[in-house]
Amino acid sequence: MTSTNTATPKNAPTHKLYRVIKGKTEHDKALWSEVAVCWPHKDGNGFSVKFNFNEAPQQGAEYVMRRDRRGAAQG
Repeated sequence: MTSTNTATPKNAPTHKLYRVIKGKTEHDKALWSEVAVCWPHKDGNGFSVKFNFNEAPQQGAEYVMRRDRRGAAQG
């Protein structure tokens, strides 16, 4: 699978959106799949989101947005 992400450190997304499907039992790990990348608006009142769905959203899945730590490490 090839990536078409051409983000540079200056315009790299600051957050990623994940689909989280909880395990069927308390011993199963949750499955996290990246579904989008996000950039904050200049005015700080929202985000632009670029989705990368390869399938339809799954019923019962939770969607979680997290700060992209990889971009922060590049500095």
